[in-house]
Amino acid sequence: MIFRDKKNNQQNLRIISLGGFGNVTQNLFVYEYQDSLLMVDCGVGFAEKFHQKTELVIPDFNYLIQNQNKIKAIIFTHGHEDHMAGLPFFLSKIKREIPIYASHWSAALIEEKLDEFNLHPQIKVINSDSHLNLDPFVVDFVYMTHSIPDSYHLIIRTPCGVVYHGSDFKFDWTPVAGRQSDVGKIAQISNEGIDLLLSDCLRSEKAGYTLSEQMIEESFEREIKDCQGKFFVTTMSSNVSRWQQALNVIAEHRRKAALVGRSVDKVVNIAVRLGYLKLPPGVVIPLKKAHQYQPHQLAFLISGAQAQSGSALDRVVHDEHHQIKIKPGDKVVFSTDYIPGSELAIHHLIDRLSFLGADVSYSEISDDIHVSGHGAQADLALLISLTRPKWLLPIGGAFRQMKQYALLAQRMGYQEKQILLPEKNRTIEMIPGGQVRLGPKINLRSEFAR
Repeated sequence: MIFRDKKNNQQNLRIISLGGFGNVTQNLFVYEYQDSLLMVDCGVGFAEKFHQKTELVIPDFNYLIQNQNKIKAIIFTHGHEDHMAGLPFFLSKIKREIPIYASHWSAALIEEKLDEFNLHPQIKVINSDSHLNLDPFVVDFVYMTHSIPDSYHLIIRTPCGVVYHGSDFKFDWTPVAGRQSDVGKIAQISNEGIDLLLSDCLRSEKAGYTLSEQMIEESFEREIKDCQGKFFVTTMSSNVSRWQQALNVIAEHRRKAALVGRSVDKVVNIAVRLGYLKLPPGVVIPLKKAHQYQPHQLAFLISGAQAQSGSALDRVVHDEHHQIKIKPGDKVVFSTDYIPGSELAIHHLIDRLSFLGADVSYSEISDDIHVSGHGAQADLALLISLTRPKWLLPIGGAFRQMKQYALLAQRMGYQEKQILLPEKNRTIEMIPGGQVRLGPKINLRSEFAR
């Protein structure tokens, strides 16, 4: 990556999205001031292919590699793949150790991911009370609800002003896992003054609040009660609260549950070990013992909700799984959003399941089997009201969603010039005193990995 114009003014803060603005995935932000860089997240994207091996899209690391000695730290907001799975690719390209900070749950998932690449850097665990002095950056943490435990927003104090880095979130007042978002801390920090708010905008097209995770258990209850055969649930493997609710319902219906797929098995076992998930007594059985039970006595928590090639569910539908076969009377519940790029593959998978005789529930026909981890318009407006920023920058959404976020902010009284809608390869600059403007463009080149 090369800047197209002169070097950054040494007195300005520059904010760079190496995954590109207007991109839902490949989350990797860089805060640059003088000779210091702060990385926030390091995620991957997903190629729009379903007929080949799944390809990951890796952010452009070139600028970071060239300036690796300037990097103060890498801080992770949460443990989703599009925010952390790029880390092993980045670490394999640099020649120095960089301090890494993540929450308890995020650190556990990151360590598992790095272990696949035989990488074992130390990860320092943060919580709501953590306070990092990474001169010239000072970082505090705000606990937020999302579809994964231990998610955080960042307060980044810089010599030019205060930035609120509001990655993926919603305001869930009855969360299944974890606690409510720390609105008190947000309000307290806003009294000190927030110059720029970076905010999740993925569901800015949706009115109202995003629904609570609590409602999912009722939906699972409805889905399982009329299932005459095997009952399957698939979701994002890291969605611990969803697995908890599925297990609760499976236990109530006196079925046995088997974990299918390496990612599900890993996540569930880590979650139990760290206290994020409680297994109902006697419900979970080894997959190898499933043949001892009748179909109506069985349930499976299975990986492959995004139709990843080679995942457990993908192998099942292509008759490549030695222990599980889809039969008429079976039911498969997709309790997940589609990751951008995976839609074709998921529809192909659902088609195949339907052809094999399964009853398939998915978002287009059952709108209550999944609730998003991203806030809708009322959630987004509440964060704006709590933070009271001078400037707004929507992130984590496509440009159409960034635009809807801008219209929402304007309805709340913000002027159009206070809302930044950068094109993919544009940078953002904050000058001393907190004024924000569009910066120079950069050259971005994504890479692909299998």
